[in-house]
Amino acid sequence: MRNIKSSTSAPAVLLVLWFGHAPGAAVQSAAGEPVHVAIEALADQHSVEPGETFLVALVERIQPGWHTYWVNPGDAGQATKLHWTLPDGYRVDEVQWPVPEVFRSGPLVTYGYEGEVVLLQKVHAPDRLSSVPARLSVEAQWLACQDICIPEHGAAQVTVRQEPNAAHHAPSPPTALFTAAGGRLPRPSPWSTSLAVGGASVILTVHGIARELPSAAQMQFLPLTWGEIDNAAKQITARSGADLRLTLARGDLRSSPLGGLDGVLVLGAGSGPLQGQGFLVHALAKDSDALRAR
Repeated sequence: MRNIKSSTSAPAVLLVLWFGHAPGAAVQSAAGEPVHVAIEALADQHSVEPGETFLVALVERIQPGWHTYWVNPGDAGQATKLHWTLPDGYRVDEVQWPVPEVFRSGPLVTYGYEGEVVLLQKVHAPDRLSSVPARLSVEAQWLACQDICIPEHGAAQVTVRQEPNAAHHAPSPPTALFTAAGGRLPRPSPWSTSLAVGGASVILTVHGIARELPSAAQMQFLPLTWGEIDNAAKQITARSGADLRLTLARGDLRSSPLGGLDGVLVLGAGSGPLQGQGFLVHALAKDSDALRAR
């Protein structure tokens, strides 16, 4: 279920942004509505060679007190949507979503971002390039929320030089923005996982993680897909030797078969050097007679 309150007129935001700066950018809002999120498009290098892969970033600068949403917004909201228009032969991968914050409002729990968030994507250049600069344009839609939620949208673009002769230029050093953005991404989990599925709850077991965490460590599992778990329900953590078991209440999709669970395990207070880090989890379900009765 999505409980979204929106204004009668959604702000329309137009930003014309070039690589590295935005002089002369035009910003508009419909019917005098204030703009709550400004966007900018950037690339991590100035030029590209045939067959090269590089990063682009959509930067959201969010007004204080407002937030936007993760790929799974939780109990309300809508994830930011990006549509890129690329030169012939270029292709772009899916968004690399940073670890989100958890917002609680009454019975609702949502996942998203405050302040500044950087959405990274890999771009693959074709094997043949022209000598004309490559312009990459993005159209973005997002939901800006405080006490109410207002749909907003905007456009941005970034231009990189094309080096058709594969001059093997020295790669541009990563900027602080791209370095920081990479640090906010969840890491692949170094621990194996398993999942026992019941009618009302699931047990996610992370094998071997207890060896690396203090006994007081806190953690939370954030599902990548809406409806698989109850976001607002308490997550119960228990140690079993070197393993940790998280009991999670099932969500609105509890009547549907659940073959696995994907998400981010965020290590919280008391986790020592791992505190604040997120790890990508892919757990496949196994039969569990003990859980079927629950």
